[in-house]
Amino acid sequence: MAIVETVVVGHVTGFCLLLAWAICRRGAVDLIAGYDGDLPPEREADLARDAAAVLIVSAAASGLIVVNAWTGAVPRPGALATVAIAAAVGWFLWKWNGRAPDAG
Repeated sequence: MAIVETVVVGHVTGFCLLLAWAICRRGAVDLIAGYDGDLPPEREADLARDAAAVLIVSAAASGLIVVNAWTGAVPRPGALATVAIAAAVGWFLWKWNGRAPDAG
């Protein structure tokens, strides 16, 4: 069963890392859902960096499931992965939608 989980979660992790790379390094911020291109370049770079960070946290949290499948050493890996991903997404939404825009 560990091999199946590794393959399935490995695909998800790889996709998250590929998307993070495309958004941050290749400037493909139009891959971010809901972004309409109305930010200045420096804020757009911040948006890309933050979106990539959320995707990397998601990939790392998904890796907990694989580690647990092989070792059984991670207590409640599904709950830990869910909390980590929810915290990263919540931070991203708060930063980009919940706060008043920066003056400038």
